[in-house]
Amino acid sequence: MKSVGRVLHSIGPLFILKSKKVKIRDLGTDAYIGDRKIGKIIELFGPVDNPYVKIVTRKDIKDRKKLVGKDVSIR
Repeated sequence: MKSVGRVLHSIGPLFILKSKKVKIRDLGTDAYIGDRKIGKIIELFGPVDNPYVKIVTRKDIKDRKKLVGKDVSIR
């Protein structure tokens, strides 16, 4: 698993992360916290060197605010 970054904000069904090293080819990839699938990467935005990542979360995730600060990874 490759670390993507840490959840900065939970806004409705979206998570915003400060990325470590995400590439355009990672768009559409499933995102995980531990072994739990949380959603998909849908957008990269901001500075090219250190972009932010937007993840749309799964509908069955109820406590999104509790996941702020957690590390997110992709496979």
